[in-house]
Amino acid sequence: MRRSTGNSKLSLIFPAAILAIATLLLAWPRLQASFRYLPVDIAIARYHQDRQIPSDRLPVLIRFAREAIAYHDHYRYHDGLSLLHYLRALDPYSPALERRDTYQQSAAEAASSLQQAPAQPSAWLRLATIRWILHDEPETIIEPWKMSIFTGRTHSSLFSTRVEIGLAHYPFMDREAVAMLRDQLLLAWRARPGTLIQALARRDPELAVTRLLLASTDPEALLEMEAWLAKLH
Repeated sequence: MRRSTGNSKLSLIFPAAILAIATLLLAWPRLQASFRYLPVDIAIARYHQDRQIPSDRLPVLIRFAREAIAYHDHYRYHDGLSLLHYLRALDPYSPALERRDTYQQSAAEAASSLQQAPAQPSAWLRLATIRWILHDEPETIIEPWKMSIFTGRTHSSLFSTRVEIGLAHYPFMDREAVAMLRDQLLLAWRARPGTLIQALARRDPELAVTRLLLASTDPEALLEMEAWLAKLH
């Protein structure tokens, strides 16, 4: 009876051990990827806080992000790699001749991330911004711009860039896009008026497009914007 009981326990322990080992083997690449990506996470979080590009660390951070993707092909790692390429292209210390290619790498990684997880307003806006910088066709810029709004309309940190891109491409917009631009303009005015005024001073200093958008629907907001902008002149 004792031998039978011992055999019975072994028959339970052995499959459990096999299952635990199999689970560990399956999880191991994800653990390696997460560990390798940790410095990238820290660097990106720091950038969002102080807006300082980590110029000297970008090459190694890009390598870490690529290695994380090699271990585990996850949308978050592609998005991080896209942001790192984008920062490298913006970095004044990067060679000018390499910037176009670096922007394209950033766009490719953003597209890879969005294929896996489309609900990423920041990634969509980065894609639109890169295409704007590279002077792509207006429709290829407006579509990801729209998707950024569809997937995160009230993302306040994105308002200003959306307004700038929208103002630059107003002549190419359909009615839906115009309505979205008007909405973003008003949201930005309520949430971050100072930042919006700076964007208007760069992209619509005479408020020509802004008047077309707001004169008949939100005249009070338009008057306030005119007063704020006048103070900058």
